[in-house]
Amino acid sequence: MNAFEYLATRPVASVDRLFDDPWACQAVFQSLPALSQQIVMRLLFAAGETTRETILSWVLESATDAMVAAIDKLLHLRVLTKAPHGLALNTHFQAQLRTALSSLGGSPWEDGRQKLPAEKPIAALDLEHYARTRWDAVLHFMVGSTAVQAPPDTVVQILEQTKLMQASPEDRRKLHITDTGYEFMLKDIHAQTWIFVLEYIKNIDKRGVMSAEEMLQFLFQMSYCQMHQYYAVADLTRNQQQLLGDLVELGLLYRSNSRATRFYTTSLAVNLIFGGLAGQTRPAIQMNQSLENFHQAATVPKGPSEAGGASASHLSIIVETNFKVYAYTSSSLHIAMLSVFVDIVVRLKNMAVGFLTRESIRSALIHGISAEQIYDFLMQHAHPKMVQNTPVIPENIADQLYLWQRERNRIQFVPGELLEGFTLSEEFAAVVQYARDLDVLTWSDASQHKLTVAQHGADAVRKYIQSLRG
Repeated sequence: MNAFEYLATRPVASVDRLFDDPWACQAVFQSLPALSQQIVMRLLFAAGETTRETILSWVLESATDAMVAAIDKLLHLRVLTKAPHGLALNTHFQAQLRTALSSLGGSPWEDGRQKLPAEKPIAALDLEHYARTRWDAVLHFMVGSTAVQAPPDTVVQILEQTKLMQASPEDRRKLHITDTGYEFMLKDIHAQTWIFVLEYIKNIDKRGVMSAEEMLQFLFQMSYCQMHQYYAVADLTRNQQQLLGDLVELGLLYRSNSRATRFYTTSLAVNLIFGGLAGQTRPAIQMNQSLENFHQAATVPKGPSEAGGASASHLSIIVETNFKVYAYTSSSLHIAMLSVFVDIVVRLKNMAVGFLTRESIRSALIHGISAEQIYDFLMQHAHPKMVQNTPVIPENIADQLYLWQRERNRIQFVPGELLEGFTLSEEFAAVVQYARDLDVLTWSDASQHKLTVAQHGADAVRKYIQSLRG
């Protein structure tokens, strides 16, 4: 669910309040398909209502279905509203989009920025290094790595709320990554930050710290800021200033200290809204680089052998038929992700060696990661030489992964209740058959006149027993 899909789930009054901000309206307009944008532009400076038939007449009959879809998209986002005699642009959206499109551009909080005293700016590279450091702290924590400082408690709480992490079965005080969390780790960094921030929005809205639409407005405004530029804290609302600390912790913004009069934007903040939409991401300074080589990549010229090589963040995996795994990477985060299901035995500067063992796979399965996810991860990061093989992953490796998973799934635990005390064999047989018909029978012993039924069907079976006994 991206920002605009979430916006469509909000109440009408909430959307109208958000549409009172020109930056929000501009962002919504930018997210629309081309045909929907054409409808908006034709109606933007028109007064009154327009019938659906009139709008459909703007295209050839062969494009009617596309136009209907464009209208439905606008209705879904509340940009178009149903009127007594047709359709009309949302008046809040119409007024503010007129303002946005008739202005000279610029970015939010520009006036306050110009009034700040001159100060040596922070280098863009340093800001991106800071952003990646903060966000990598979250990812490292998720895979149990101690390579970086743990994130604050508020971040850990959101990891639990989003089901990205959960308490360990062995120790409720410890958190472990879930299958959802492992899928999250494989997503693009902008998709990761949006998933996280969306839960953060819901959380602060539920707690009454700030309404969801006010937080969305803040994010829409940030998406139109200049990347790596500073802005005045005084230009923010009181609620927005209170949230600065959390956004700094996530690496979206940078502020030298809690009393600083300015804050800086990073590519994570500027691309948060549009980063998950195809073709919308603004270029950043190698956000996919590993932290270990961040400054080196920017300052040291590459030799001929390095120019065409893989980046430091690249991961190439070779899996041998003897269950030995070679991982070519210099990223400590990649190694931490691998160690979730691989027993790492050797760690070098640009590679790691380990084994797929019953114990390492079982540990991953216990925490909800499936054999299919492990197989997909190995396929996704297969070394170019392995990709030439058929199959890419050796068959005995793939088969064993699923066998280990089935081994764990051989026994199923079903909450149930024991029923006993039957004196007549006929009565017992009738009850067993009734439980079997309800598909709640889990075990029965005719010699002892005992049976167990699933907990959700116990009441129904008891009522049946009472009916037999009158």
